[in-house]
Amino acid sequence: MRCLNLFGMPGLLQNKEAAMTFSEMLETVEKNLELAAGEHKLLISDVIRMVCDYCNLSENCIPDILEPVIRKKVKGILNYEEANGTGYHPEVASIKEGDGSITWVQTDGNTKESIYGLSSSDKAALRRHRRLRGYD
Repeated sequence: MRCLNLFGMPGLLQNKEAAMTFSEMLETVEKNLELAAGEHKLLISDVIRMVCDYCNLSENCIPDILEPVIRKKVKGILNYEEANGTGYHPEVASIKEGDGSITWVQTDGNTKESIYGLSSSDKAALRRHRRLRGYD
């Protein structure tokens, strides 16, 4: 598939990477996670769009090398929801009884942003695939 390269000119992607469309990426992630077709379509779609938005990529030209990043992010969300139920449930660090204060554990791996959004490690993995805005 031909897409725009780093300089915004028609051509192959950087390093001659193959590219997928949005629907091809969705099907590939579902297949690799061994999910029933359409079972978690909304979640996978959200993650693909989040990655495309961060990298300034067109949904018609997603490098196939991003599939593992998307798959691992979806798997992480599914594992979190399997263990804790849907939604965000922060861990309690301490509860003080006298004044009724609760302290929540906030590490890089357990915040709502790092679970449902792109964490700093996700962004580091995606950094080399970012494109300049306006050069679809």
